[in-house]
Amino acid sequence: MRLPLLSALLALVMTPVHAADISIEEYGYPLSNPFEATIASTPPELRAEVPADEDIDQADYSLRMHPEREFTLPDNFWAVKRLTYRLARQPGAAPLIFIISGTGASYAAGKTESLKRLFYGAGYHVVQLSSPTSFDFIAAASRFATPGYSPEDAQDLYRVMQAVRAQQHDLPVTEFHLTGYSLGALNAAFVSQLDETRQSFNFKRVLLLNPPVNLYTSISNLNKLVQTRVEGIDSSTTFYELILEKLTRYYRQQGVIDLDAAMLFDFQQSPLRLSDEQMAMLIGSVFRFSSADIAFTSDLINRRGLIVPPGYSIDEGTSLEPFFRRA
Repeated sequence: MRLPLLSALLALVMTPVHAADISIEEYGYPLSNPFEATIASTPPELRAEVPADEDIDQADYSLRMHPEREFTLPDNFWAVKRLTYRLARQPGAAPLIFIISGTGASYAAGKTESLKRLFYGAGYHVVQLSSPTSFDFIAAASRFATPGYSPEDAQDLYRVMQAVRAQQHDLPVTEFHLTGYSLGALNAAFVSQLDETRQSFNFKRVLLLNPPVNLYTSISNLNKLVQTRVEGIDSSTTFYELILEKLTRYYRQQGVIDLDAAMLFDFQQSPLRLSDEQMAMLIGSVFRFSSADIAFTSDLINRRGLIVPPGYSIDEGTSLEPFFRRA
């Protein structure tokens, strides 16, 4: 699916970093395959030591950014009528860092959680925010419920950050920092630019993790991944059946399966490992699911009638599958 909501996004051209090129061997990272590195993430033995969840003073809070939507959204949107965020508190005064999640990801996404542990261990208060492209942010915090135009997304995020600060007014903060990964890094850049004029936070540092250099190119490349020809897929066998069969066989061999990054790393070292083509389609499929989520949620809230027919009633018993297929 082409992504009309994001096709007009601004591209952010980053200033080149002048650093010496080093070979893969010199760098020492065990995953040279970019598809494997994307799916499996950092191998467990190379990860930094971070606090365990039970050692972090954290809680979830909610904001009423658009109270009127609590009455206009369908009942099965009950969980996202208010915007939820997560705050991890240090025992005393400390710097605070906002983390903006990547494409379609909620505040509790795995990568956002990992960054929380890392920064909390370094002595920061941490606020985890959903991506402006996540369905919860679109429903509860986006003014126009049409994410993708970075300056507007930055304004929505900035309003949320100000609301967080007002709600947590008793939190002793020494200075503010900002980070984001993937699309969240692009959002962080625009939020930082906005703060230069509004100066609610005066961010001391802004860290962009793996930002898109050209967003339209990134989206186009991700969209092309699902067009990959994959051996073993035909009219009788879907891609998902192929992946499920591999995972089932792996489970039978191992006796246990835990779908986390460590398991995926081990899985890719086994004879059942996914081919480059299968990994490409898996990455592309996840992107398309996120895209469909954006298109469906935006269409429903704005009543455009492109995906959900005008006047169509949706309640807790309504199957959403036909709408996601259309999206």
